[in-house]
Amino acid sequence: MLQEEIRDLLEQEERDTVSDAFGGQKTAGSTKSYSVVKIRDAILAKTFAQNSSAVESALAEAKAALPAKVFKLVLGNLIRFSFLIELTNLKVGSTKMKTRWLPGDILMPQNGSFEPVRGSFQPGNDPRSSSFEACLSAFTHCLTEITAKNAQDPSVAQKIVSLDASSSVPYESVFDYTNPQANPVHTRENVSWVLNGDVDWLLKARPLIKEILEKKLLDKIQTKTYKTDRALTGKDKTNRAKRWEVLADDFQHATLTECWSVERKLYEDLVCFQNFPAATRAAFEAAGLIVTGRTVSRCPVTHEVLDFEKLSGDPVHGKAEYQVGHKHPLKRAGRHRGDNVCWQSADGNRIQGDLTIEETNLLLDGIFQRKTELFPSA
Repeated sequence: MLQEEIRDLLEQEERDTVSDAFGGQKTAGSTKSYSVVKIRDAILAKTFAQNSSAVESALAEAKAALPAKVFKLVLGNLIRFSFLIELTNLKVGSTKMKTRWLPGDILMPQNGSFEPVRGSFQPGNDPRSSSFEACLSAFTHCLTEITAKNAQDPSVAQKIVSLDASSSVPYESVFDYTNPQANPVHTRENVSWVLNGDVDWLLKARPLIKEILEKKLLDKIQTKTYKTDRALTGKDKTNRAKRWEVLADDFQHATLTECWSVERKLYEDLVCFQNFPAATRAAFEAAGLIVTGRTVSRCPVTHEVLDFEKLSGDPVHGKAEYQVGHKHPLKRAGRHRGDNVCWQSADGNRIQGDLTIEETNLLLDGIFQRKTELFPSA
């Protein structure tokens, strides 16, 4: 049956590429990356019967309903979303892709301590892990959902193409989780369609932004938006993992939709930096992406005007003039989402530390008031 062929393809690719990332044995060639393309193309080569299994019928209906290019994109994206997860390896040195059901060792939290222990990633032991059958059910559901959405609104197909063309992360999905805290989280019932207003905004904004940003700066924004920092403390030991694939109660977790809101907010504010290219800002205003005449962006701590030339210039290694910060720090239960992120000056970031913006302003106001009282003529 097709579903058994899909399972065999997915598991064999993991055995061929996972190496010793999750406690297994390193074998010849196993340092290669997991190839979604290989799985996708193998499935594309199949002939689907509409009156067969649920997954085969869903594939047949999607193939018949969607343009060939769109079906190919959808298939790759859904293989990645439905069956696979990218986890930080045992050395916390990088991430590696694997299936959601084959067991593997990862560093896990233990009750009452931030010190990690070696535990097993497998169904029943980690909320992100799911059986093959649950993954297949999610895959089938997502195929059916996309086919139905496209029938209701033909612009869906073009949005999927545009999302792929401007994507900030490989295999950017159109699905997220209804309840990120669910255990297990990766189930058919918990998957939801998420092409929202932020996506519509980003599909217009990304091409304009990418025309003028240098790759280094663009990569910095995308990394900060979608991936975790390297963390050796906390619920999950991470290093550039996708935020929605870390444990939901880890401070660096964010849903895909929250990450989209972050990307939008950073671009909205960036366009209003002093010395930002005038033609691109005018294009944003003409497209209704920002309000015409919006005021210049400022650091929320020092209130200094943020200058695009300082951001886009060639900084000293290890030193950045401006940084992406959180008004309410993540380690203090702030969320990684658009209404909580901001561009900050390096001084502002140092002053804020682990305080909220409100606490920082109270601190600075108190310092200024005491200085005025002690040195009235200063």
